[in-house]
Amino acid sequence: MTILQTQVGIPAAAPSANPSVSSGRNGEVITADLHGKKYTAAYNGKLYIASTAVAGVAPGTALSTTPPMCLWNPPGSGVNCEIHRAWLGYVSGTLGAGSIVWAWGPQNTNPSTGTALVPVGAPIGNLASGAGKAFQGSTVAQTPVIVRPAWTLGAFLASTAGINPPLVDEVDGELVLAPGNFLCLQGVTAAGSTPLCLFGLTWAEIQI
Repeated sequence: MTILQTQVGIPAAAPSANPSVSSGRNGEVITADLHGKKYTAAYNGKLYIASTAVAGVAPGTALSTTPPMCLWNPPGSGVNCEIHRAWLGYVSGTLGAGSIVWAWGPQNTNPSTGTALVPVGAPIGNLASGAGKAFQGSTVAQTPVIVRPAWTLGAFLASTAGINPPLVDEVDGELVLAPGNFLCLQGVTAAGSTPLCLFGLTWAEIQI
C-alpha cells in the first residue's frame, strides 16, 4: 500500500526535496497546467496541421467523390490519425445555407487528381512528413458516408455586416481515422454564388 501525504491549500514553504502535494478539503488533488493539452503531442513531433490553399475552395453542395478537403491514412501506415480540430474560414462569394459535414470511406490507394497538401509538422519547423496525407479536391474511391455535421452555414457574403470569425470544430479525438480509410469535410448546402472557403485540420498520429 502506498501512502500519499497531501496538504490542504497551497504550501507556504519554498519547494524542498520532499514537497507535499496540495489538496482540497474533500481529498481532491490540486494541480496546475504547465502547457496546453496538445503541447506534448506537438513537442514529440506527433501533431500535424494541414490547410487548403489560400485562394480557397468551393465547399460543395452534396457528398461526392471530390471533397474539398480529405485526410487519407494509407494501409499499413502503422498509425491511427486522431483528429483534434478542424476550421472553416470564409474567403469570398456568397455561401449557400446548409451544413459542412464529416464523412468517410475506405481508400486503399492514393486519391487521384486534385492537390496534395503539405502539412505543417509540430513543433513548427519540423520538416518530417507524417503518415497521414491531406488533399484538396482530389478524387476518392467512393462517395463518402456521413459521420456527423461539423458546422451549419447561413447565406453569408462579403458585404454582410459584422465580423465572421473562423468556424472551429473541437473534435478532441472523437474521430480516429484507421489505416486504409479517408475522412473528409464536405458541404451539403445550397449552391450560393461562387463560394470559396479555407478548410484546416489538426491531427495526431498514434502508433497502433
